Amino acid sequence: MSMQALNQLVARSITDPTVAQAFGAGQIGDILSDLGFSPDLRSGLTGLKAESFAEFAVLAYRAVKAAEVPAVRIQLPSPVEGLLPKSGKADEERVA
Repeated sequence: MSMQALNQLVARSITDPTVAQAFGAGQIGDILSDLGFSPDLRSGLTGLKAESFAEFAVLAYRAVKAAEVPAVRIQLPSPVEGLLPKSGKADEERVA
């Protein structure tokens, strides 16, 4: 959810000049509170020091990426290995 909120922030900054103005005025926290950041991440993002909004966006991306928990991936068997468990007979070569 945090990466989606960051994407919304960057997209909004392109169309809405008040985002960059709020960043310049040190009030980016007000903008962040409108988005879906967790309170801990929001306070961390508010404390970032950057010279420009573009630099802030890069630092924010790094912070959000570091805070993300990787999604659990489903482990499926490889099609090369097949779906059945290995048996000793299957491994032996058969000569006719």
